[in-house]
Amino acid sequence: MNPFSIKRTIIEGFEGVQVNTGVMELSIIPELGGKVNSLHDNRSGREWLWRHPRFEYKHVPYGSTYVQGADTGGWDECFPSVAECKYPSAPWQDAFIQDHGELWSQVPGFEIIEESQRVLLSTVWQGIALPYTFKRVVTLAENSAVVHVDYEVTNNSDHPINYVWSIHPLLAIEPGMELHLPTSARFNVGGASPQDLVASDKDLQYPFMAKGLNFPALPETSAKVAIKIWSEPLPLDEGWAELHADDGQLKMRWDPAVLMQVAAWMNLGAFGMDGGSPYYNLGLEPCIGAQDSLNDAVTRYDLFETLPPHGLNNWWLEIELTA
Repeated sequence: MNPFSIKRTIIEGFEGVQVNTGVMELSIIPELGGKVNSLHDNRSGREWLWRHPRFEYKHVPYGSTYVQGADTGGWDECFPSVAECKYPSAPWQDAFIQDHGELWSQVPGFEIIEESQRVLLSTVWQGIALPYTFKRVVTLAENSAVVHVDYEVTNNSDHPINYVWSIHPLLAIEPGMELHLPTSARFNVGGASPQDLVASDKDLQYPFMAKGLNFPALPETSAKVAIKIWSEPLPLDEGWAELHADDGQLKMRWDPAVLMQVAAWMNLGAFGMDGGSPYYNLGLEPCIGAQDSLNDAVTRYDLFETLPPHGLNNWWLEIELTA
């Protein structure tokens, strides 16, 4: 077993921080929007986060398209929208929100808080189109394979702020892995390729029937399909999602009374967003609000969260690697 360690390092030309708990290692690149670029199980040697085979890490200016310039893989945060849109509500109506939200293109505030048997990695972003502060604290403990994540978002204005949020970890998947989701969830389809992949675009109970797929097992890389699904807040009464491999599992858990939705984005060999060879990856995404556009969440689905004036909201989740 490796000793517990915290070190600053250079990751592909950018300053990063690596934390080795003994049983797993997590690394983060603060100046690239607080990206977690690696989640590695020391016991099996498995890297759970997908890395784009062609995109280099780089600073991308605000207003850019994430999928064309920054879809490098790893774990990012999407807030206050997932898709590019115009903010739908006064007093900031029609303010532009970039693709995948405002956080990934920033250089946020970052702090390492070291304690005797654990470390806290605190990342803080400031709103651009909207006046908010978004904070994420990742806690890692010695000899633990659990990543505990606390979120807090604060409204810095005299007006309510509407938002949606999604964690966006792109996982390195393989054919035959199994994706498990709560049976109580009822899913909407946010998009699929081909469009008739599933018979219905709402009220789906997982594992559902899909052309050429046999969920919960993931198909061969030649499947050439993609689908985004997101659940309704009710009747979700189980706060968990899991990805099973032959040599271990990645398990997410959260409080469904606070974090009431889960989504999954699966690109199973359908396309490469940069025009190159198709990706084979999966985003497993506890979320808040209708996906993916905040404008649609407010005007079409009436499914979003609101920060009261000078108020704050918080939630948490955990990721555990099991051998």
